[in-house]
Parts: sequence; C-alpha cells; structure tokens
Amino acid sequence: MARIAKKATQDGTFTVYVGEIPLAWGLTSTAADILIERLFSR
Repeated sequence: MARIAKKATQDGTFTVYVGEIPLAWGLTSTAADILIERLFSR
C-alpha cells in the first residue's frame, strides 16, 4: 500500500498525499484526518 501523509502548507491548510501524489489540498486538519481514516478503512 502506498504511504499516506498529511502535510501542512504555508497558508495554514493541509494537503493529503498518497505516495508523492497530492490527493486533496486546502483541508483543515480535521478534514485531512477524516480523509486519511476513510482511506485506511478501505
């Protein structure tokens, strides 16, 4: 399985990456955590 990571951006939002590919950006920390939980539950 590819590595899933949440990284902070300079504007205070978060980007979720799958491997080196950005999956979603402009997220709040909570929204990023929810997305990661949903990706792991599949």
